[in-house]
Amino acid sequence: MNKEKHNKISKTNPTNLSGVPATLLISLRARCLESLDPKGVIKDERSVEIARTLGCDITPRSESFFTQVGTAQRTIVFDDYTNDFLSRYPNGTIVNLACGLDTRFERLDNGQVKWFDLDFPDVIEIRRQFFKESERYHFIEKSVLDFTWLDEVPKDRPVFISAEGLFCYFTENQVREVLTRVAKAFDNVEFVIEAINPFMVKHSDRHPSMKGQEARFKWGIKSGREIDAWNTGFYFENERYYMLECKRRALSVRFMCLFPFFGKSMKIFLLKNIKTK
Repeated sequence: MNKEKHNKISKTNPTNLSGVPATLLISLRARCLESLDPKGVIKDERSVEIARTLGCDITPRSESFFTQVGTAQRTIVFDDYTNDFLSRYPNGTIVNLACGLDTRFERLDNGQVKWFDLDFPDVIEIRRQFFKESERYHFIEKSVLDFTWLDEVPKDRPVFISAEGLFCYFTENQVREVLTRVAKAFDNVEFVIEAINPFMVKHSDRHPSMKGQEARFKWGIKSGREIDAWNTGFYFENERYYMLECKRRALSVRFMCLFPFFGKSMKIFLLKNIKTK
């Protein structure tokens, strides 16, 4: 392998992660690029610092522009749902599934919340370079599908669980099992989930940010309302199509949102468990 090619690969994936864990770099780069863009809708300087320390390629257009903008708006929506929960339950518990290298705890910590960031051990190992655990902030080094993580989360307070950029890599049966087990584990739990549509699942290879990735999309739905028919113990509360919320960001995004397959291709929806009804 020549030196030029090696440098390109190391900048693309300086962590040497593979499979689904490697996709955390897509989100990290996107948040950095939007933060560095004068027109950016988020300013996540901590993500920029992490990316630069790792040696990621965050030169302009090193990530798809639509991924950059969409990820930034996705960040805003997840922040909104998280802040809404904290406004109602300031001392509640938050579990961030497949946390990757996101900075949400540092940005939204209200001084009372108990927060758990969960991801594979090799991801948490990298995360420990930049974040430190505390009395209220903890890491869980497990797969989401290793349901022993449920035993590590307190049951004496309301719980908020987020799945950002995760379930698209799961099968439908795996998503159903996660929801069913979580609904049974807690009396008062809210679950915010990002999902893509079935069209994107069928055309995973055409997604500009998925080229060269080992991971592939496996699950998608048209609306979070479909979850009600699953009888998992959760019911649909509301959802937001976050690409439609990006229309003011750039003319190219506004144009693409004229096409329903794009504008409603990605959504974030809130579920609550039946016990809270």
